[in-house]
Amino acid sequence: MNDAEGKDGRERAGWGSAVAPLWPLGLARILYGLLWWQQSRWKVPSDDFGRKSGGGLWYWVQQEIQYPTVGAYRDVLVSVMIPNWTFFGWMTLLTEMFIGATLILGLATRLGALVALGMAANITVGILSVPHEWGWTYAMLIMFAAIFMLTGAGRSVGVDAFLVRPLERAAARGSRAARLLRWLV
Repeated sequence: MNDAEGKDGRERAGWGSAVAPLWPLGLARILYGLLWWQQSRWKVPSDDFGRKSGGGLWYWVQQEIQYPTVGAYRDVLVSVMIPNWTFFGWMTLLTEMFIGATLILGLATRLGALVALGMAANITVGILSVPHEWGWTYAMLIMFAAIFMLTGAGRSVGVDAFLVRPLERAAARGSRAARLLRWLV
């Protein structure tokens, strides 16, 4: 018996390759997706995304402008986002709904998590210097997205679980599209 074997002769998993049930990862992915979906609900197009009432997305972008973390980011908000407000309001709403839908369903989970990672990083840069914001919130938004992207979390309690094997077979037959799609699930 060597150091990697237990008393029963089976190999023990090292600390970097421990095996755990996957359903908690699937549950965490679904809850994270619900968070994004719920947060998309206050981006209200009928209020021009808060510009009319001074609330919603408009309020938070104004906070980012008033308390910039990075001066260049503030300049982009002022010179690009504000003049094209309705377009960026729609892009924010649709992006957050996309993230929520992909993660709740576990469909193209890595793509949804990659988009969430970018969106979370964007929000973090914008909001980190706003008074009374807790920076660790945004670190967690980034880390959860990274975990779901790196682990293929949609393969547990998600639609991706049904797609991965057919895509692997097609990729093994030489399909480039299947290779790309396989990574997305």
